[in-house]
Amino acid sequence: MPVEGQFERANTPLSRRDKRLLGALAVLAAAGAAAVGIAFATHTSPSGAGCVAVDVPSTMGGARLRNCGSAAHRFCRTQGPRDARIAAACRKQGFAADVAAGR
Repeated sequence: MPVEGQFERANTPLSRRDKRLLGALAVLAAAGAAAVGIAFATHTSPSGAGCVAVDVPSTMGGARLRNCGSAAHRFCRTQGPRDARIAAACRKQGFAADVAAGR
């Protein structure tokens, strides 16, 4: 059942005030989208300096092992000689001396 006066409200053009409000909202939305785009483009991800990360097979498909600082040195020293994939990741990420020390 139609509401009384609905046809007139739906077919009445927007007022100047409403047009300005919608225009301002559009400008704010565009500025926000541009700011998000600029922030995303200039954002630098953490370098991972001092960390070693390696993907290894696991019971559920795969696992990422990530160790940083002294834990990374200990990980490369103990696990590097046991697994070539871990040793390669340790060498690639700057822990070659620990892999050699673990032998």
